[in-house]
Amino acid sequence: MFETHTGKELIIVDAAPGLIRRWFRSLQERNCVDPVFTGNGRAWRAELRHVQPPYGALTSMAFHHLSGALTEEKMQVSDRLALAIFAGVAAHAHHDNTTESFARQLSEEIKGRPCLSRLRFERLLAARTPTELAAQLVRAVKLRGAQGVNLVSLADGICLWMREWQAKEEHLAAERHPFNRIAVRWASEYLHGMEKSPWNK
Repeated sequence: MFETHTGKELIIVDAAPGLIRRWFRSLQERNCVDPVFTGNGRAWRAELRHVQPPYGALTSMAFHHLSGALTEEKMQVSDRLALAIFAGVAAHAHHDNTTESFARQLSEEIKGRPCLSRLRFERLLAARTPTELAAQLVRAVKLRGAQGVNLVSLADGICLWMREWQAKEEHLAAERHPFNRIAVRWASEYLHGMEKSPWNK
């Protein structure tokens, strides 16, 4: 049987969600005293906001701390690159909102309209390179504004997207389980959210 719960994380599991949330909290503090993320978090966040996406974060202190904290997790090489993209995108988030999956949050109404229109959501799904993906995600996170985003769900989606991209680059077979593909998972979550929206009537 397929796992069809598209809002559930596939890659960012076990201890990783807690570490990501602690890392993001550290970005809000000028003098973070978290034993894992000690330093000037606000300076780290400012640095991330000015890096060149998608891989500019690889040389940032914030990514260095996040990557180091996750060294014990079972992660692939592409996951490290995904974390760099995530770090650059997450730096633009106002706060961590765990109420729904990231993709479902993109369908929620903000100021009377869906956060991401169908057209903009399709552009996100159509991203073909890490550079395009990073640009679309930064825009989406900024549109969420004060509503925040589900950071763990976002990180999981980026990791899955990067694994698929890496497989294509290496001419490997695509994931055979459709509900484990990022386009299916994000579209399912977004469309479920749109069902409740008056804009879909």
